[in-house]
Amino acid sequence: MNAKKLFEILVGMLAFLLITLGWFFYAVPAMWESGTDAALIAAFAGSMLWLAAVASCVVYIIQRARP
Repeated sequence: MNAKKLFEILVGMLAFLLITLGWFFYAVPAMWESGTDAALIAAFAGSMLWLAAVASCVVYIIQRARP
């Protein structure tokens, strides 16, 4: 694996980690604390969007690993 590909993978993993931590440890708790219906719906919708994105990434990685 060349250095450019390794760099792209590591930067992608770092971005995923930062977005995940930012969403679940900063944004969602703030939405829960506000307690409004709109904030709770936004927290649920954002979490479902995150779940769909992760599932899509897993499927993509599995398909790329096949010969």
